[in-house]
Amino acid sequence: MDIEAFVAERAPAWERLGALAAKRLPTGAEADELAWLYERVATDLSQLRSEAPDPALVSQLSAWLAAARARILGAHDTSTGALRRFVELTMPQALYRVRWWALVCTAVCLATALVCGFWVVSHPSALAVLGTAEERQAYVDSAFADYYSEYAHSSFAAYVWTNNARVSALCLAGGITGFFPALMLFENSVQLGATGGMMTSYGAGDVFFSLILPHGLLELTCVFVSGAVGLRLFWAWVAPGPRTRAQSLAREGKAAAAAVVALSVALGVSGLVEGFITPSDLPSPLKITIGALALAAFLVYMVGVGRRATRILDAENSERRRLDE
Repeated sequence: MDIEAFVAERAPAWERLGALAAKRLPTGAEADELAWLYERVATDLSQLRSEAPDPALVSQLSAWLAAARARILGAHDTSTGALRRFVELTMPQALYRVRWWALVCTAVCLATALVCGFWVVSHPSALAVLGTAEERQAYVDSAFADYYSEYAHSSFAAYVWTNNARVSALCLAGGITGFFPALMLFENSVQLGATGGMMTSYGAGDVFFSLILPHGLLELTCVFVSGAVGLRLFWAWVAPGPRTRAQSLAREGKAAAAAVVALSVALGVSGLVEGFITPSDLPSPLKITIGALALAAFLVYMVGVGRRATRILDAENSERRRLDE
């Protein structure tokens, strides 16, 4: 190969690649050109290495190709960019990938709560397990409602958020056992159903739902999703597929950690609702509407934004594999 003629012919394309890779805001046409040039220059570099290995030239082309690849794959150089990518792509994708697990957990938990509530309402012996007649009456008359106004709003909101975030993190920590997430979901469901059944038995079902629903719509959803994240981590160990168990757990653990961060933020919102909206004097329909809007925002982030993030990340992975070939 005539190296001088080869360099003279291809040098303009190489320099153009370097210029486009260094441009901060390329147009759509320039981005397409960058991808096309990347493939062409990568071929040139391969040919140079095999037939005329000039260290200086190879080093320069490698640097331009690395910059171009980072640009094509959407690499972020700044911490702000990394944080934005985490919020816009990593967290919603982590939630989206457990959507079916979360749906099953939600259905099973609500069914369990409904059965427990019906059992307490229809069986006096079950109601008696929840305390003496005087204790139950005091709980229905005042203790249940007083729980939401016993402390200052900000302190109560912080307490609720800390407790719920801890439960969410424990689901990840104990997820590999499979037992802890299942136990947590079961206990929460039984407690919810039993409390609702007792309140209903004393004719205070409306009080129960008016105080539970404003924050509970989002809070319980986050609990169910947390359980789903933990159970999926357990399943990654039981059925790793083509990967080794260590690889499967590492991949699932990374996604689970991102999901827990997202859930902690959502539980923070739920804590604010529970601390400031639930005990307020606002009409019950308005309080429940606020809770429903908070839940809707979370579901849009989990499903809508999560679906988009999954498509983008899948496309990036496909492009990365193609460029590595």
